[in-house]
Amino acid sequence: MPNPTNITNITPPRVPLIDQRTGLISREWYRFFLNLFQLTGSGDNQISLTDLQLGPPSVPVESIQIDPNAPTNAPSDSALVSQIAEIDKQLNALESQPECPCEEYNAETQKDINGLEMLPRVELGTMAALQQANVPWMTFDTTASSVPPDVGTAAWDGGTTLGIQATANVLIKVGESEYIYAKASAAITKGQVCYHTGAVGSSGVTTVAPAPIGLTDANQIVGIAAESILINDFGLILISGDIKGFNTTGSSVGETWADGDPLYYNPAYVGSMTNVKPLAPNMKTYMGEVISAGTGGSGSMHVRIVPGTTLGGTDSNVEFTNPIPDNDLIQYDSALGYWTNVSPASVISGAGGAPVTKTANFSVANGETWLINNKSGSSCTVTLPTASTNTGRVLHFQNYQAQTLVSASSNVVPLAGGSATTAILEAVAGANATLVSDGTNWIITQYDSNNALQLE
Repeated sequence: MPNPTNITNITPPRVPLIDQRTGLISREWYRFFLNLFQLTGSGDNQISLTDLQLGPPSVPVESIQIDPNAPTNAPSDSALVSQIAEIDKQLNALESQPECPCEEYNAETQKDINGLEMLPRVELGTMAALQQANVPWMTFDTTASSVPPDVGTAAWDGGTTLGIQATANVLIKVGESEYIYAKASAAITKGQVCYHTGAVGSSGVTTVAPAPIGLTDANQIVGIAAESILINDFGLILISGDIKGFNTTGSSVGETWADGDPLYYNPAYVGSMTNVKPLAPNMKTYMGEVISAGTGGSGSMHVRIVPGTTLGGTDSNVEFTNPIPDNDLIQYDSALGYWTNVSPASVISGAGGAPVTKTANFSVANGETWLINNKSGSSCTVTLPTASTNTGRVLHFQNYQAQTLVSASSNVVPLAGGSATTAILEAVAGANATLVSDGTNWIITQYDSNNALQLE
């Protein structure tokens, strides 16, 4: 019969000869051999180049010759027809089957592969357990040794914990230190105090920079830079734990630090610390202590940040509302349950405690304002509070006995002024005086001898 043009494609190598589902020859190879048979079994022993082509990619074929004199074991026509009919039957049955669930087969195969990969390899000896999930335990060599500084390396730090090389410059001690990963909004040098400047939502990190001069919100302090970070780069900021390898002599801020010195946020230098506790109104944020005061990369410190507080800033029992500077006072409001600012006029007038009677020499105690001298037989001596720490304090004295009342020190200025003396009350029952501290002495501002004629 005539040969159709280009009906025989050589099957690509990726198609297996035997179909694994049936155990029979695959349909692609079957069609190849069937067409080849039809070409050669028709009585024409010459195969035209137009009757045969290679599968993709196309490969030119010059000629294919079959020797007509070569011996052949070809089956008879009837047997061949029978075999072809049987193969057609099998082929039709195969084509009626559903398509191969390749994805399912691939998933199952991958699952089996993963399972095999997780099996311990006996050739690894005691390390074989590391190839399986749920490793029961692991023991690290605790002998101090040289550990490669490769990021991701985990090894015993030679002390009391495990060390993990987090970056090329930072070794995290598990359980002994705490860090945050942040982006530098300004260039940062290792050892600088850093504060919060914002966040980068897309990268899931906060932004930080060296703490500025005169920072007022202690809660903005983040920690100490554990490594130098270029602007817009990422790095680690130490919140608590030890940090080594930077200058801890205090020379950069004109100070001399020693081992064990406490360190505070320095309001006078960018990103710096001081071993002198700042004075108000500067915030007083404790940063940690010097471990080893050293120059260059030999210094170290322990970081433990304790934010300074501002009255009314974070206190749960203080609430100020539009306080008037240099005027308002602070008073506890029992109904509201917190301290608040009030005007001086709202403070209860005359609050100073009940009168206190003295029958012997005495010292004025805290909270005493009205004092009665009832000592008999001799003059009474009173030790007044230190004037310099009681500026503006008012004291009222009165005699019940005809005995003088004198100060233990020459720190009382008479009603008419002049040099300070010790005299307070003369020896007259009923004599009384009012004293007010000016920060240096006690000034008599009112005096009644009780034996003078008073005209109205």
